[in-house]
Amino acid sequence: MNSYLLKKFGYLLIGIFTALLFFHPVMYNDKTFYFRDIHRFFYPMKFFLAVSLKSGNLPFWWPNNFCGEPFMSFIQSGVFYPPSILFVILPFPLSLNFYIIVHFLIGFCFFYLFVIALGLSRKSAIITGISFCYGGFAIATVNVMNNLSTLVWLPAVLWSFHQFVIGGKPSHFVGTILWLSMGILGGEPQLFVMIAATTAILGLIWIVNHPVSRGRFALIAIIPVTAIGITMVQLGPSFNDYLHSIRLGGLSYKGATEYSLDLSMVKHLFIPLVFPPDFTTNPKSLTDFFPGRDGIPWLLTVYPGFMIVPAAFLGVCLDFSRKHIVWIGIFAVGMTLSLGYHTPVYHLFYTVFPFFRYPEKFMLLAGFGLLILAAYGLDSLFRRVRRTGSSTRALFITLALVITSDLYIAHAHLNPICDTAFYSHHHKELDPVFQDPDMFRVYIDKRITTGENNQKTIQSTHIVWQLFQMPNLGVINQISHVNGETGLELGYQYLITELLLKPWEQKIDFLRLSNTKYIVTPDHLDQIPTLSGTLEKINTLVYRLKDPMPRAWLVGNLDRIQRPLLEELSGLSFDPKGTALAQGRIVESYQKPYYKRVQRVEYKENGSVIIDTIADERAVLILAESSYPGWRVWVNGAEKPSFKANFFYQAVELEKGPNRVEFVYRPENFNAFLSISSISLVLLLSGLAGFIGINFKKRAGRKGKDQHDRRQLP
Repeated sequence: MNSYLLKKFGYLLIGIFTALLFFHPVMYNDKTFYFRDIHRFFYPMKFFLAVSLKSGNLPFWWPNNFCGEPFMSFIQSGVFYPPSILFVILPFPLSLNFYIIVHFLIGFCFFYLFVIALGLSRKSAIITGISFCYGGFAIATVNVMNNLSTLVWLPAVLWSFHQFVIGGKPSHFVGTILWLSMGILGGEPQLFVMIAATTAILGLIWIVNHPVSRGRFALIAIIPVTAIGITMVQLGPSFNDYLHSIRLGGLSYKGATEYSLDLSMVKHLFIPLVFPPDFTTNPKSLTDFFPGRDGIPWLLTVYPGFMIVPAAFLGVCLDFSRKHIVWIGIFAVGMTLSLGYHTPVYHLFYTVFPFFRYPEKFMLLAGFGLLILAAYGLDSLFRRVRRTGSSTRALFITLALVITSDLYIAHAHLNPICDTAFYSHHHKELDPVFQDPDMFRVYIDKRITTGENNQKTIQSTHIVWQLFQMPNLGVINQISHVNGETGLELGYQYLITELLLKPWEQKIDFLRLSNTKYIVTPDHLDQIPTLSGTLEKINTLVYRLKDPMPRAWLVGNLDRIQRPLLEELSGLSFDPKGTALAQGRIVESYQKPYYKRVQRVEYKENGSVIIDTIADERAVLILAESSYPGWRVWVNGAEKPSFKANFFYQAVELEKGPNRVEFVYRPENFNAFLSISSISLVLLLSGLAGFIGINFKKRAGRKGKDQHDRRQLP
């Protein structure tokens, strides 16, 4: 039994061992990741997710960035992604570390199962599975976590779908739907499209080679529909965000091909690009470390291990057959598209799909095709060794150790780590900001540095981000930013970014209006004559606006918008203390200047804001929180219509007297999307239960018949 279990599940032990080997430094809570997008984007995002989930709330809204922004609907947040349960079970950031490690184990196991399903040996599956995880695309996407949490489901989808086409088991039908759903919820739509397209193409080939019944074909047809239905709770709100984003019209060709694989990087399919221990501290890493590029590419490495390309070549040359053609095609298509603007083919692709960006992402397909070809090549090698009468065990162990050592030497320092305490550091000049108990926002000038004589390195850049609490890092210390970092830039976020690019004299009014109390900048604002009297110098880097607007206030006068947004907020034509800008008939109802500051504003972790105030007369309540489709408001328990004021913010009418106001954000049509997902999941589980019941009855019937036949024997 032990020998059987070891043979059947030994790959799982190897998967755990390699994960521990590559990620053992972060197996404890005192170390974590910080490189690139993890630092300012994924770490704060997952921190906020962890805090919200542990409090028992779904985080619909993120108030710490861009004067507030949608959170759950942002597909990279992973609110409904099942592995996010780790953020509830484990303390943060240990949960973040294991979240990453678990995905490598998932990727290894499913890649192994898929190679076995193709009829290849366990030995070749293990060797290429190690390369899939720790060579090339996967190991390079730790710092862009949504890509990692999507790509690992490629072999899972292919394995379960292949098995369903061949064998028709209900478990594989359900598995295909679930793994497709996981790929969607993983948070990288472009990679998911690649997964879906690859599955469809291979599925057609498998169906042609293994004709299926009409019933099974009908089930195959409903697989994508069911997966979409299950994930509609995420897809629906995410699509609404897309409709309000600046990507709606597509990307320019330059923007779409920004990260194209450099031709000089191709050689690293054969020879390693070794990341040295001083990768983050050596200035040359930013200038001449990566071949053909002055700076850091999106995809840090394409190196799969030195034996992968020779193994693929060996398989094609020694045992070429039709089964190799499709994988050669996947490799060729992925390789060609990954080159982006270096090949005219991508321009044709762009004319049809102008929404794809970062052509280097197509290396997922190129690398996957190459690995399957290598698995065929290694399998051919093992067969030839067996024919000589020699054991393949020693060869397998040697090759497995060699490729593991090879990839460890090359990539052990690709994803640098830091002490967990690093995320609690801030510059001493920011102490006044941290010590202020008021509710306010802060604006951090991205041009700030620790000193002009410092030599720029990857590490020094991250140190600056941390010391000066660049967006979105403020959430860790309960600081709110007027701006932020995002993957899908919404229309209003683009406008805020444009406003903050203007000279100080033109953006100071917007900062004041947006409840910004502190400005952190290397500029000498106290020496700008037009800013005299508007701010106070706290120290060499920090300035305090003398009279910022509060987070919420009452006004009695509304003026109609007369000038374009960027022009109006670059120099206010109205006094926000008493007057607000709006549109529609409501403007005519409020023509009496009145101002009162709201003292109590409470944010809840489920995306709601509660305000208690007493209006001395009929007035309009302004909440300096981004007005975005999905907000609703209740006043004294009764729902009232809200409207947009001062271009960005929320407003609602209040009657004279005490008022309890609750603003609640839910993505548009969220309940409908949730219902679709719930019904789809229930139907899928009901169908599975039906299949299990039918099979149980059949087995019971066969067992009863066998017992009856035995009793009839003389």
